[in-house]
Amino acid sequence: MRWVLGGVGLAAIGYAVAGAATDTGIDPVGHLTFLATVLIGHDLILMPAAIGVGALVARYAPAWARGPAHAALYASAVLTFVALPFVIGAGRRPDDPSALPLHYGRGLLLVLAAVWVVAAVAAAHGRRRARRPATTGSRGVG
Repeated sequence: MRWVLGGVGLAAIGYAVAGAATDTGIDPVGHLTFLATVLIGHDLILMPAAIGVGALVARYAPAWARGPAHAALYASAVLTFVALPFVIGAGRRPDDPSALPLHYGRGLLLVLAAVWVVAAVAAAHGRRRARRPATTGSRGVG
């Protein structure tokens, strides 16, 4: 299955490269600049930061808080990645105020707050479960 998926992926890449090479309406320098920027941003900035934050949480957070903290960090990163173009107004035109009419920054903050409240509740539940004394016997009789 891995070979099949790899072959399909390579075929799709070949199709895209062939299409880009034969299309007269593209700017190859612009495309390569964009690809280099994404690659550098991902491999030299985003991934080291994600790995570093994850390692800090794994090392310093108590065991009952690690899972909720990692989940909330992951959800926060994904939500921010998806919402960032709207927050910065990419594509907004001054002559069309209805193109991006909402307060996307405030919406992102509200959703992130909800994610972290759920994570805090989950961590508090985990802490409460970790502090309970163990019962003896299968039904607590003993």
